[in-house]
Amino acid sequence: MPDDKTIKPGDKRSRAEIREVWGGSPQGGIAPSRESASVLIYSDPGRGEQLGYHDGWLADPDGELVFEYTGHGPAGHQKMWIGNKAIRDHALHSRTLRVFAASGAPNRRPQEFEYLGEFALDEDEPFYEREVPDENGALRMVFVFRLRPVGEIAVEDDHRLPPARDTTATKWKPPSPQDVAAETTNRTIPAERNTRTRTTRKAMDEAAVERLEAELCARFEAHLVARGHAVHRYEIRVKGERGIQRTDTFDATAEVLYEAKAKADRDSIRMAIGQLLDYRRHIDPAPAGLAILLPEAPGDDLRGLIASVGMSLVYEQNGVFSAWPVPDSQTTGPAGRLPAGRRVPGRVFRPPGAAGPDQAGRSPLGGSAAGVPRPRRGVGRPSGRPRLRCPRGGACRRAGSTRYG
Repeated sequence: MPDDKTIKPGDKRSRAEIREVWGGSPQGGIAPSRESASVLIYSDPGRGEQLGYHDGWLADPDGELVFEYTGHGPAGHQKMWIGNKAIRDHALHSRTLRVFAASGAPNRRPQEFEYLGEFALDEDEPFYEREVPDENGALRMVFVFRLRPVGEIAVEDDHRLPPARDTTATKWKPPSPQDVAAETTNRTIPAERNTRTRTTRKAMDEAAVERLEAELCARFEAHLVARGHAVHRYEIRVKGERGIQRTDTFDATAEVLYEAKAKADRDSIRMAIGQLLDYRRHIDPAPAGLAILLPEAPGDDLRGLIASVGMSLVYEQNGVFSAWPVPDSQTTGPAGRLPAGRRVPGRVFRPPGAAGPDQAGRSPLGGSAAGVPRPRRGVGRPSGRPRLRCPRGGACRRAGSTRYG
């Protein structure tokens, strides 16, 4: 078999020529080889985009390059088996990941692939799951592997993640511990590898900050799930830009987007406010509320800063998340809340400056302050709106509600 050096990064070869060097199957995007200690990965954006895949070079916020590659499985939720498992476990079995990207005209036969070089999974965030539509339009979760270059590589603009055609917000989530853990291993995988934490390529203080934020998010999401809340995160691509922004926790049950910070200082809180406002612009429908998640209580002035922009605060204290759930009285504001008129079942939204419940617990709109207000004669119902009646003869709640009062 020819020496590995017969194909160098930047060289273009047909798949048959690649097989003569490193083996692997003649078909499929992921080809574990029996002839060499390699897992061959073939990226073809022209075909992948038809399945909602977006593969290519991407610069992290710190400027370092990573190649994102979508796993195998064209229908239904992808599973961690065969080719996907071979990528995940490549280091365990001392295999090298070799990435090839389709090059030239797509209808050329035989099709050529450019060798990009050797890669390894990112140690701290090896992969995550992204929601994409399948060929029939049904939404499903796919694995996105994050590949870090090892040694010499070829970086061509043709293989970079292209600028987004439209601004989109896609659901994503860290993988489950079952998917992260190798089938057989003699080393422990740290818990933060289930998150977006990265540590090996950053200064220690920055790495520690990201690890603390990741761990705080993980504890808070476990807290939400234990109480029956559905959680996910958003991945945002902005039209005309190549990069990807990822949010922290979104509580889908309460419709609140959280940004976690490792410190309860002014710089961290200012940054969280800006991030939340930027994220909200691109999520449709917009989150009902924005909240900052901190590892401890901030000072009074910083609490006032958070409240002044209409955002909520949740912080951890002795293993308990204080100020959660976000109180109804905190669900409106000039920056962090819904405009007047929008409603979420079980919560009251008031326009800025509107009066809250009185001392007896009664809402100025009528009914209980703890839930959706009940219309009463002459109170909380614009003139001319018909008074609804339920089958039992009582006054119904607002039109569209399935509950009667």
